[in-house]
Amino acid sequence: MPDLITPQMRKLAAIGYGEASTDNNPQEVRAICFTVTNRMRAWGLADVASLLKEAGDSYVVAMQGNNVRYNQLMAASEAAINADPNMRSAVESARDALAQRGNDPSNGAYWWDGIDIKKSTNPRHSSGFHYGSPSHNIFGVAQVSKPEKITYWTQFNKKTNTMVNTRERGRYNHIYRSTAAIGKTIFWTTNPEYIKATGAKEYR
Repeated sequence: MPDLITPQMRKLAAIGYGEASTDNNPQEVRAICFTVTNRMRAWGLADVASLLKEAGDSYVVAMQGNNVRYNQLMAASEAAINADPNMRSAVESARDALAQRGNDPSNGAYWWDGIDIKKSTNPRHSSGFHYGSPSHNIFGVAQVSKPEKITYWTQFNKKTNTMVNTRERGRYNHIYRSTAAIGKTIFWTTNPEYIKATGAKEYR
């Protein structure tokens, strides 16, 4: 008898199934499922629903109403899911991601992009992004470097009654760095140099 598909598992499977390309690459779907749970855990959240609430509507475009594959899996009966190898595989990937079981093809990512990385309005462009490997540039989009920002540790100067710079904390010219590219999806984490320079949370 197949294992029970919980509401959270179904939601996560539908996200992976809907956000991945229609090529039905199981590793692409799996990587998206793990990306969601990676960010959920890094944020210290209890479940996928809490992450979706915190991250906002833009995190998962497939949930905005018009994604056929997302809607299909969300509406399918358990029998229909178990009879369809691609939907069944998505559920198994969601099950593994929630349990932190098996390999994570995203290599610890927190975000992903499909062909929308080509759009200048994609948030990766405004923040700057670099590829962790040239092989991740699957859409032929040049990485974006921003003017280098330098940050400093500060301390209070009692004589001038102001905060003054003491020593350099770090410097960075991009926020996102790719971790993998599978199928038609690129996966991202936060540039560690940005985290060092700003103290930002890697999952935010």
